[in-house]
Formats: sequence, C-alpha cells, structure tokens
Amino acid sequence: MTGPSLYVHIPFCETKCPYCDFNSFAVLGRDVDGYLDALRREMDARGVPGDPPTIFIGGGTPTVVTPEQLARYLGDITARLRPDPAREFTVEANPGSLTREKVAVLKEHGVNRVSLGAQSLVDRHLATLGRVHRAAEVEEAYRMVREAGIPRVNLDFIYGVPGMTLAEWAATLETAISWRPDHLSCYALIFEPGTEFHARRSAGRLNPIAEDRELAMFRYTERRLRRAGILRYEISNFARRGEECRHNLVYWRNGEYAGFGAGAFSYLQGRRTGNERHLGRYAEAVRGRGDAIATEERLEGEAAARETIVLGLRTSEGVDVEAVERRYGVDLGGLRGTIGRMRGLGLVAPDGPLRLARRGWRVADEVAAAFL
Repeated sequence: MTGPSLYVHIPFCETKCPYCDFNSFAVLGRDVDGYLDALRREMDARGVPGDPPTIFIGGGTPTVVTPEQLARYLGDITARLRPDPAREFTVEANPGSLTREKVAVLKEHGVNRVSLGAQSLVDRHLATLGRVHRAAEVEEAYRMVREAGIPRVNLDFIYGVPGMTLAEWAATLETAISWRPDHLSCYALIFEPGTEFHARRSAGRLNPIAEDRELAMFRYTERRLRRAGILRYEISNFARRGEECRHNLVYWRNGEYAGFGAGAFSYLQGRRTGNERHLGRYAEAVRGRGDAIATEERLEGEAAARETIVLGLRTSEGVDVEAVERRYGVDLGGLRGTIGRMRGLGLVAPDGPLRLARRGWRVADEVAAAFL
C-alpha cells in the first residue's frame, strides 16, 4: 500500500434506523450546507492526502443530500487529489435515496464503487429494521448504478432479524446472486447498547431469533456464496476474486487512513484520533482551530503488534506474525503458546499464516480476544 487512504463522513440519513449506532442523524431540519462548509474547512486546514490508494465516503447516507450538495462535497474532495483512475472510490448509498441524477453525479466525479444498503429483500423485515425503502427499490437502485457504468457494486444485508426464517434468508441470497454483484456484506443483527433495538430487547418488546437459527444462517451464507464464486475474505464480507473492498482491507491490515467529518477517525504514524461526534461541536471546533479532534491514543511496540494481529485475524488471508514482529520491532514469542493452543482446538489453521480455520469463524471474537 502507498500513502494513507481517505475517509469522509456524511452523517445524514432520511431517518435514524433503530439498530444503528453509527454517528448519524435524520436530515430533516439539519443545516447540511453548514456541515459541508465545516468539512471543507477541515480539509483545507489539515490537508487531504493527495494520492490516497482508496477513498470511502460513508455515513449516514452520503446520497441522502440533494444532487447539488452531492456534487459539491465530491468536488471538494476530488479537487484536492491527483487524478488516478485505478484508485478505488466508494460511496455508500441507500436504495431509497438514489436517483438517476445522483448516480450521474457519482459517475462524473470518478466514483467507481457503490455500496448499497439493501439490508433485506423482504418488506416486513425492512419494516422491522426501520428502513424507508422497499425490496423493489433495491433492484431498481442496483440497475441504475450498473446502467450508469459504475463498475463495482456491493450489497449490504442483515440476517438474524427478529422473525426471519432460514428460508427467507436463503431466498434473499438467491435473488442477490442472480444480480451478479461484485461483493456482498452479510452482517448478523447486533443489539448495540444505546440503540432503540437494545432498549426494546431489554424491555422485552423485541425478541432476538434463536441462536441456532442465526448460526444456521451464518453457515449457509458461506456455503451458498462459495458455490456462486463469491468467497469470504473477512468475517462478514464476500467477494468475487479481485473484487475485495481495498479500503476495508486497509483497516484490517492496520494501514494508515485520514478521516474527515463529524465522528471520523484517523490513524497516522501510530496515532489514532477521533473527531467530535456532535455536529455543532464539530463545526465550532473546525471554525476555531481547524481540526475537531476529541480523542487520541498512540499504540506502539507490542500493543500495536497485537492490534495488528487481532485485525488481521478477521480476514481469510490472516496475518504473518513474523512480518508483524519486523514491522514493529518486537518479539512476540509470548504468543507462541496462545497460537499453539488455538491450533490444538482447531480454531486457527494448523500451519502457515495465523488465520482462522473454518470452525473459528463463528467464534472469531473469542479467538481475537486471546491475542490482546
């Protein structure tokens, strides 16, 4: 990888989904142009990496804004970069927020990968998840992106939704496969603290599906997608060969990235910083000092090496422990016993890079925790 990648956060959505713990806000009544002013100031003050290998515009829903606002912030970003048609340039979008005019704006500004937040192809599950689109709009949005000539498309899905059956999940995958996407992200529903779903579950008003049913969905996903030539390369991410999300691989390889916008994180020269999450405090900080950093930590030596191993374990390629030792100038001999124990349990591969075995994928968090 070359220099740091670039992440830009657009925190607006049409509504706040009840399961979401991202730094996002309903767009109605928000000063979007004021936020874009602050974002421009931050980019001017801090400086944007001029030649990032990847760009990712996330949220929120980056495409919920008007076509003019979309063109404005994409133009602010691309004006600061050296043109590079080989660069991966991803924008997240929700099906209900896309129009042909907005897709044309994406194409015009060099976006070559769109990640569609489909989440489900069953209307009642979309309603449970609080989504504002319907299943038919997912295919319509997918076709618009393809017809515009944007070459790569990811579809995001959530399984384990209360009331979901394995047959419904299988049917969703079959339909998605038939569209021939380049990439699929398939996440188990998590009841994150602080979300409406977490509160409903705690109050007994929302019941998770049985653990064995969720496990069946997890296992079925890998089997079916593998047969379709869409291979797992990270716990929840699957792609055709060569279509892995390069930006996310930067994170999982513990590479460098510069983040801009409210709540965005950066990791540069061993220093991880996080911006103010609150929109008003973010804008005020940028106006006052040019940045909006609210949190900071520095990981060095063994702590950084262990983090790199934990992140790398999320991927099918795993991690070369000796390369990590060289990268950080440390001796990780103390981990040899842990590695041996995990291999004895059949949770990681018996030889080669440190990587999860098939039975280790389902308990990946527990395996990773052993290396912290």
